[in-house]
Amino acid sequence: MLDREVYYENSNVLDIKDYSYMMKTIQASSVNRCSGKDRIRKIYFNNDINYLEGGWDMSASDKDIYSIVMVNFDREHLMVERKSRRSDMIYKDYAPITYAECQQIFRGDVHWLKESDYPVLNALYLEIKVNLRKIGVIVDYERQRFRVNNSNDYIDFDLSVRSIYGQKGDLLSEQLDMKERLDDKHVIMTYKQSANIPPIFKSVLALATGASF
Repeated sequence: MLDREVYYENSNVLDIKDYSYMMKTIQASSVNRCSGKDRIRKIYFNNDINYLEGGWDMSASDKDIYSIVMVNFDREHLMVERKSRRSDMIYKDYAPITYAECQQIFRGDVHWLKESDYPVLNALYLEIKVNLRKIGVIVDYERQRFRVNNSNDYIDFDLSVRSIYGQKGDLLSEQLDMKERLDDKHVIMTYKQSANIPPIFKSVLALATGASF
């Protein structure tokens, strides 16, 4: 079974003054909890990235975005993420992957994905073999997350967005020569509002998005 998130998402660019004001407002309430700052690396299987929308090509509807995700350079807890948009709703599915398996993918050895017990890895295999997806842009996000009112809603602030294209070698290295895409006067804010799905609809949504619950 896959881990899954379902939510509505809205992103905006804030200047530093607006960010500072929002921080004071958020921190003034004891029910808003900060998870700290994380360095999140996403190795995308495409080159065209809209940094504001987390990888979306807004000209295409019902498009799935695949990436390998590493948090705080922890190579022991890597995952493959599939981010899907269906109408206005976002679905994120995850599957664990080892460092050695990542290296296999980087070398083009992907046949084992077809035999995986995780449907999202099976789907990635088809994307690579049928749709000819390959490693494209690599992005590091310096992200600060707040849980809102003890709910399942979150506000994310991306304080830095750095990327590189066409990189070879160890794509999980801390030493990649990346370029900053967000100037120091702005911050990206994303509000994620959780969508609670009644159990009766879960099987239908699983068919629609190709994943299990």
